[in-house]
Amino acid sequence: MLRLLTGGDINEVRLYLERNYLESVVLNGNITRCGLDNNRIDRRCGDYYGYFQAGLLQGIVAFYNLGSVIPHFESPGAVPGFGELLRQRRFEVLAGMKRVVEPLNLALRGHKRILDYEDSNYLLNRESKLPAVPASVRLVNAGEVERSAALGFIVKAYRQGFSRRFNHELAAKLIDDRSPGEDFIFLLEDDVPKAQAMIQVTTNRVSQIGGVYTSESSRQQGFCKILVAELGRRIQQAGKISVLTVRKDNSPAGKAYQAIGFAHYDDYLVIKYGV
Repeated sequence: MLRLLTGGDINEVRLYLERNYLESVVLNGNITRCGLDNNRIDRRCGDYYGYFQAGLLQGIVAFYNLGSVIPHFESPGAVPGFGELLRQRRFEVLAGMKRVVEPLNLALRGHKRILDYEDSNYLLNRESKLPAVPASVRLVNAGEVERSAALGFIVKAYRQGFSRRFNHELAAKLIDDRSPGEDFIFLLEDDVPKAQAMIQVTTNRVSQIGGVYTSESSRQQGFCKILVAELGRRIQQAGKISVLTVRKDNSPAGKAYQAIGFAHYDDYLVIKYGV
């Protein structure tokens, strides 16, 4: 059975998320922040559907207001119903564990045009290794950076680095609309932003790092490694595990993350579609 989840399902949803705590970080963090009932004006809220088998919740798929879909299931019996929902709804990005996303992408064949297929590694770190930080740079929280410089850098990161439609209003929300523990930091050189990284979402056990970007003129200096290691240190200090994703074809980043303690956990897939 497939149906829309509501606040009355929260206890069963929490049990499901706890069983899959390493793989459901985005689902868990956003549900903790927003609950199951959708608030249409909040980009991190969404419509959550559950797949039930023999009365037990065996899968969740979230349609977020920002245009992304995050699925997870324990039983492959969820695929037909989830696939039908995906064919009916408008969205731009489908992301999650590769073994979950691939069959759903197959269900969309002939219904959605693929714009980008990001085959990635899902990495895990329980003990961050801190690299040396050059005396010429500073690590600061995003709110401490001169506002126009911070917003301009974020917009450039999302447009040039992540190929996303982005503007200053969305950049401001990234800085201001954050839950406790979702740190956003910059690396500055001569007070000029050179790199950024953030904790995208956090749960009681895991924090996911993302938004990692270095300006083109400042690459190959280890700046992103420094930022990710610092976030990992903060996450570890909070008694949590760090996770992140990196494209398999981005070997320099993969090697940098491995050097600070990250190891492969599973394969991860992000598919961008034409709407």
